[in-house]
Amino acid sequence: MELADIFEDSEDLVDFQPGDLVFEEGSDGHLMWVVMSGEVRLSLRGETIGVEHRGGIIGEMALLNSSERSATGKATKPTVLAPIDEESFLLLIKHRPEFSLHVMNVLADRLRLANELLSA
Repeated sequence: MELADIFEDSEDLVDFQPGDLVFEEGSDGHLMWVVMSGEVRLSLRGETIGVEHRGGIIGEMALLNSSERSATGKATKPTVLAPIDEESFLLLIKHRPEFSLHVMNVLADRLRLANELLSA
């Protein structure tokens, strides 16, 4: 599933410059984001835990359970992101059921990575 293709014509795209914070660990999270172009570095306590490019999603955990951000997302290149709020998220699940599987796969991958980091 290529999420960026779904949002190509979105009027809500947001531009970020290198070094701009998309979200910060511990802040409230009411949006998740699809990376349309560029690159976002994800970090936890200052340590890089991943980098997302076109089609990647970030911020999904805080949106799913209305909790604080568990990581920091920072643009490392000129970046364009498509925001997804709770209403849009629910519509995507309803009209594109494969989207929910995609999000679950991303969460599973991130959980595996967190387990690896804790085991090291």
